[in-house]
Amino acid sequence: MRPLSKVALGGGFVSLATVGGLVAAGLLATTATLVVTDPLAPRANADSLSRFDSCASLLHWYVDHSVDEVGPYGWGGPAIYAMDMPMGPMDSAPGFAPEASAGSVDSAKSADARASSSTGTNTQEADVDEPDLAKTDGRRVVRMVDERTLVITDVTGAEPRELGRMPLPIDVYGGELLLAGDHVLISQAGGGNGMGGGPIAVDSGFASDRVTAYQSGTRILDVDISDSAHARVVHDDSYTGSLVSMRLYGDTVRVVTSTDRPQLAFVMPHEQGKQSLSDAAATRRNRELVRATTIEDWLPAVVDNRSPGAHSRLLDCTDVYHPDEWSGGQTTAVTTYDVADPDHRQSVGVTADGQVVYSSADRLYVASTRMDFQRSLPGSDAMQGRMVMPVRPQNTTTQLHAFALKGTDTTYVGSGHVTGTVRDRWSMDEHDGKLRVAWTRDRSGTITDSNGETRQHSQNGITVLTERDGALVPTGTIDQLGIDENIQSVRWFDDFAVLVTFRQMDPLYTVDLTDQDHPREIGSLKIPGYSGYLHPIGDGKLLGLGVDATDEGHNLGAQAAVFDIGDLADPQRVSRQGFGASSSLPAIDDPRAFTWLPDQRTGLTTVSTWTNDKSRLVALHVDEAGALTATDLVTDLGWNVRTLPLEDGRVALVDDQSLRVIDVG
Repeated sequence: MRPLSKVALGGGFVSLATVGGLVAAGLLATTATLVVTDPLAPRANADSLSRFDSCASLLHWYVDHSVDEVGPYGWGGPAIYAMDMPMGPMDSAPGFAPEASAGSVDSAKSADARASSSTGTNTQEADVDEPDLAKTDGRRVVRMVDERTLVITDVTGAEPRELGRMPLPIDVYGGELLLAGDHVLISQAGGGNGMGGGPIAVDSGFASDRVTAYQSGTRILDVDISDSAHARVVHDDSYTGSLVSMRLYGDTVRVVTSTDRPQLAFVMPHEQGKQSLSDAAATRRNRELVRATTIEDWLPAVVDNRSPGAHSRLLDCTDVYHPDEWSGGQTTAVTTYDVADPDHRQSVGVTADGQVVYSSADRLYVASTRMDFQRSLPGSDAMQGRMVMPVRPQNTTTQLHAFALKGTDTTYVGSGHVTGTVRDRWSMDEHDGKLRVAWTRDRSGTITDSNGETRQHSQNGITVLTERDGALVPTGTIDQLGIDENIQSVRWFDDFAVLVTFRQMDPLYTVDLTDQDHPREIGSLKIPGYSGYLHPIGDGKLLGLGVDATDEGHNLGAQAAVFDIGDLADPQRVSRQGFGASSSLPAIDDPRAFTWLPDQRTGLTTVSTWTNDKSRLVALHVDEAGALTATDLVTDLGWNVRTLPLEDGRVALVDDQSLRVIDVG
């Protein structure tokens, strides 16, 4: 029996156990969409998109390209999936990981210690703030309690003092915050009666009786906390489309949403009274529904929830771009506005799925991975009345769409792609106008083993893309990193990168990017285990959070380690600290759960224990030589812990149960 395999469905992941290479997925939700593009659609050329010149041409694009994807059960289902895919290690976790001669790199200067953002979050880019579970401006901490209440707390004194709490108009399960001056922006993705798209589907003037009552969506509340005791909602918008991400640039907000194909009231083969509806008849009726759609059924919309009936298009038809070939029926929109003037929003869109967002101060990139599949399956003729979609990727491509950022203006500048998958946003980085992408390609080449046998292998690498004539053009690549390994972490610096892969041993690679169009491997370090998150702490050193392992790759629990990369040709692990066989570090999955305090040379991380469901806060102190000391600070923590730096070595410690102020140093 093969391990569980993840199939992306409806924006999430469904684990399917594969037995003998075949999985019966059953009757899937016919309105859900695979995150990977429909395998029956032609492969897209994502480079250099074109703008639609009218709503008629945009509607024609959507309908004509998608109608053949509709069958007797609607968009594609039900389906039988055949699994024949190499899977990575089950305990892998996200996060991301030059010679002293000509072209060498001054790593100590490039790898300066990184502190948290001004609102307390450990962000990917210093000038771009990200949503989080709690935020601070140094005086106040804002957080949500019981997913229904916004709480504002004064943290200037020795003990926290609650200033006010405001019941929110709806449950905000999974919601996150941005803090801009006296404005708290609460974002929630969801559907049905949640904070997401329920109100859109029911009330939007564009919906017809062909559209179901529930669609995924995004709701954003703007709460004014200038009078903390009387906080109030000043803006409340719902967007059609799933929330991909938000970013804050000073007072400018950017919201990235991905809207699926219309969720139509498709019929299915069944007995209608005394009349049986055949597969062919159901297919004809369902395709008629698609042909009868209007442009409003496809384009994302926005609703002002304070004014019922105040619906508007999020995008003008001429602000939508498309590849030369079909790339699926989704529409990704980037919406920009000033916090002080949210009614004057500007949006630009592409006819493609949006899955991952990375943003620097002047560029935003939306990435989505698509897989092309082998279309034949032995014995498929027996699957009458069902669409057979074997899951054996013949080619995996990650499409990349770039947007230029200037004030409250966002403009599309070009698209490109890399072959392979991109782990997450930490796999991307922009420097000097070039996008650097770390990727993994499964079974992309051949290798001869010690027995002289040739076999397929996976590999990792970095591709550099340059904006040129409206496209992102690959101008530099390094490959063959971590043969048969999976990327666990990447950390980017101006002129070099550190990349960690893992299967049994932990190869830590240093890559010279001084000449970005000619990246080259400089050094490597192979040790058991891996680092799932890397943080620069200055003096040419990195602090790695990860997993200890045997030489055979068996998990021995969480660990922290200090790496000296002062000589990039010879990286060294100078110290480590283990946390026990049943421990884990939440910051490996979510780096926002880690805080580095440069003045104290101390990192703060939560350590969880599987066996007793306990969590504790640990201080990781690193001296100038790189020696690592771990000290327990708090041992009675709940979940979703955040440590927000304040002044004088104090930290606001927030979990799902409480807020307290601790003195680190």
